[in-house]
Amino acid sequence: MTRVAVVADTHQQDDGWGSPPELIEALQGSDVILHCGDFDVLGVLDHLETIAPVHAIRGYPDPDEEGDRVGGATRVVTIDGVRIGMTHDPAWPSPGIRFSQTLEFPEMPLKELWRRKFGGPVDVVCFGDTHEEYIGFYAGVLFINPGSPTRPGVRHASGDLGTFATLDITNGVVSAEIHKLHRASSEDSPAAP
Repeated sequence: MTRVAVVADTHQQDDGWGSPPELIEALQGSDVILHCGDFDVLGVLDHLETIAPVHAIRGYPDPDEEGDRVGGATRVVTIDGVRIGMTHDPAWPSPGIRFSQTLEFPEMPLKELWRRKFGGPVDVVCFGDTHEEYIGFYAGVLFINPGSPTRPGVRHASGDLGTFATLDITNGVVSAEIHKLHRASSEDSPAAP
């Protein structure tokens, strides 16, 4: 089995090493990390790469870098034979897939949509932008939005940590799960000297 962690919308500043420790702990044991954009600074990816190799795509404010760690608006990553299309905002670039608690597809054959958006068929589409977690299945394709670990959407209480997702791939079969992060209680923290 290959464990793929999926994160998006981390929105870190400064050196990018400010991700919640609860997220960093939860990602331990991942084989690969996919970041679906809005990381804001490259240090976020550097921090995640201390856990596992990272493949990212750019959100609106994100910087670019040399090499293949950060893709453009869309990219396809193949893991254990599973083609995973990545985009930050599924509505951009066009043709757009609208997302407002559910998916709305443009009126065109899906084969053409995948060709235009990802260069060919995909098995999974990972996206971000909304900060709202989502798992759906349509016409043989798994769609997953991991939400945001740092700025969760409106379904979460103010001050809560958010979510991330995992994809477990075994013999070409993918299972997906959303994980809610919880702040460590003072009882879980070591006592100060």
